[in-house]
Amino acid sequence: MAGTGVTPEELLSDFGSLFDAQTRSLRGLATASGVGAETIRGWKDEGRFPKNTTGFLEVVRLCLRSLKEGAPTQRWGAAEWEIRYHEAKRVWEDRTGERAARKAIPLGRAEQQASPSIQVHGGDYVNESKHTMHIGNVNHYTDPGSR
Repeated sequence: MAGTGVTPEELLSDFGSLFDAQTRSLRGLATASGVGAETIRGWKDEGRFPKNTTGFLEVVRLCLRSLKEGAPTQRWGAAEWEIRYHEAKRVWEDRTGERAARKAIPLGRAEQQASPSIQVHGGDYVNESKHTMHIGNVNHYTDPGSR
């Protein structure tokens, strides 16, 4: 695994050290960041990799701003933490197959795409013209004179 960058385990170990070097309680950090206390505990104590990039980086920023007096100087700032997070996330996705699990949107045949559209309020576009209300099957117009 040489050359893979930061591993998820290294990132979480460093996060635990950062958490221990800051002044906020778990609940205080959760309240300030908007990330749940159990989620943060999972990252810190249970080795659960943070899937929520924004939440994790917000917690890291709060920790960096709340360091204890006399705490060792942190090796990374917020920008370095973000880079390290993305490196670890790539490794984690490769291990778990998370990246490959994303599904592509299937493209159906034209016959399958014409399905009934029911709209009770609002508007809908049919044959490139705006209609204000439709009830029933709006994709298959039947000329009343052809019966």
